Amino acid sequence: MAQTQGVSLTYRYLRVGIVAMVLALFAALALQISTDHAAAAPGQEWWLSAISTYFYTPVQSIFVGVLVGVGLCLIAIKGRSGGEDVLLNFAGMLAFLTAVVPTPLRPDACAGEPYCLEVSERVANNVGALLIAGTAVLVLATWPRRRDLLRSEGWDLWATWLAGVAVAAWHLAWPVSFVGWAHYVAAALLFGCLIAVAWVNGRDTSVTSGPDERTRGMSQAGYRRAYRAIAVTMLTVLVVGLAGYFGVRATDGTLPAQSVFLVEALLLLAFAVFWVLQTIEFWEIGLPAKARA
Repeated sequence: MAQTQGVSLTYRYLRVGIVAMVLALFAALALQISTDHAAAAPGQEWWLSAISTYFYTPVQSIFVGVLVGVGLCLIAIKGRSGGEDVLLNFAGMLAFLTAVVPTPLRPDACAGEPYCLEVSERVANNVGALLIAGTAVLVLATWPRRRDLLRSEGWDLWATWLAGVAVAAWHLAWPVSFVGWAHYVAAALLFGCLIAVAWVNGRDTSVTSGPDERTRGMSQAGYRRAYRAIAVTMLTVLVVGLAGYFGVRATDGTLPAQSVFLVEALLLLAFAVFWVLQTIEFWEIGLPAKARA
C-alpha cells in the first residue's frame, strides 16, 4: 500500500508540475505584454504576433524552461500501454525541439536585440546536444528490449529511432530549412500528439481496476465527455490555424494581427484544462488501470 501511495504521489506531482509550468508561461507573457504596452509610444506595436516570438524577449528563459520541463514530465508520466505511452514520449521529445529551435524572424527584426543573435549557432549547439543525449537514452531503453526489435512488440522502439534519425538528417543535411521550419513542424506535431492523448482518455471506460479505487471530481463518464470535447476543440483550433496560415501564405496575404498568438493561446489553454482534469481524476490512483497493466 505504501509503495502504491508513493507512485500515486509521484504522478500527482508530475501533473501538478505541468499545470504550474503552463501557468508560469502565461504569467510571464502577461507581464511582458503589460511592460511593453506601458513603454510603447502611441501607434507603436507592443503585442507580438505569436507566443513563440516571445523567445526573443525577456520571456525566453521561462519559455524554454517551461517547454523542457513539460517535455520531461510528459516522458516520465506512464500512459496506457501501447499508443498513449508512445504519444506522451513523442510529445515530450517534440517539446524539447520546440523549445530550442525558435520561430524564425526577419533579419531586420533582430537589429540591436541581443536575444536574436546567433540563432543558427544556438540551434546547432542545442539540437546537437539533444541528439547526443537522446541517442544515449535510446540505447539504454533499447538494450533491455533488444529482442523486441525482431517482433511486433518493438514497433515503438523502431518509431522512436526513426524519428531521431529523421531529425538528425534534416538538421545536418538541410540546416537552413531546419532553422526555418523545425519549430513549426515540432509544435504542430506536439499538439497533434496531445490531441490524440486527450482522445484516448476520452474513450477509456476502465480507468479503475477494482471496487476500492475511486477517482475524484466528476464521474468517469463525465471525464470522458470532457476529454473528447477538449480533443475536438484542440483539433478544430489547430486545423483552422494551419489552414489559415498556409492559405494566407499561398495567396501572399497578411495574417490578422495576433491571430497566431490567439491560436497558440487557445491550444495552451485547452492543454492546461486537460491536465487540470487529469490531475484531479488521478489524484488518488496515480494512473489509469491500463497504464498499470
